[in-house]
Amino acid sequence: MKKIIGILIIFTIIFSCNKNNSDKNLIIKGQVKGLQLGNLLIKQMIQDSLVSIDSIRVDGNENFEFHTHINEAQMMLLELPEVKDGKLLFFAEPNDTVKIFTYVESFGINPIIKGGMNQTKLNEYNQMIKKFNNKDLDLFQQQFEARKEHFIEEADSIAEKLKSMKKKRKLYTLNFIFQNKNKSIAPYIAMMEFYDNPIVLDTIYKVLPENIKASLYGKEIKKLIDSSEK
Repeated sequence: MKKIIGILIIFTIIFSCNKNNSDKNLIIKGQVKGLQLGNLLIKQMIQDSLVSIDSIRVDGNENFEFHTHINEAQMMLLELPEVKDGKLLFFAEPNDTVKIFTYVESFGINPIIKGGMNQTKLNEYNQMIKKFNNKDLDLFQQQFEARKEHFIEEADSIAEKLKSMKKKRKLYTLNFIFQNKNKSIAPYIAMMEFYDNPIVLDTIYKVLPENIKASLYGKEIKKLIDSSEK
């Protein structure tokens, strides 16, 4: 009898381990170069609140690895509280492996992130937006110098260029969303860029496939549209 009970206990342990492993459908791993001591946190939006779902105490090892579970594709956050503004966003998907590389002294600034298709597309989008932002900074600097020297016409001309750049950025974003409408990243970007423009959001929402409308950020867009109509 003791032998049978022992065998049952072993099978129960094995079953429990396999069940726990099967629940972990997301791997997040990487390296924070220069990190010797600190706490890395993985956070997720749950019912409109940012909640810590896992943490690792780092002590002399720059490498980290999380195994967790998510129900659907979504933005998540890797945080290093010991660093000011030490937050890093990434797009995760079920059955995905996300790889992150960053430096402790510039945590979250220009990290290298590799993941599924949504993260790949987000990288592509961010690279282009960075170019727009850099061009804007150059124009702002030129405008400042022109006004400083009282070159009014030149300053006005630069102001028009800034308006044109803003329109180009919006058009690029819209084209990006429409070209990637079958991916979860599309409604997320739409929500972030056009949250205050329900007409544009409604236009975007109407072209989304049904499965994307039913996704986390597809539902959020619908909420924004519905709230604007009240």
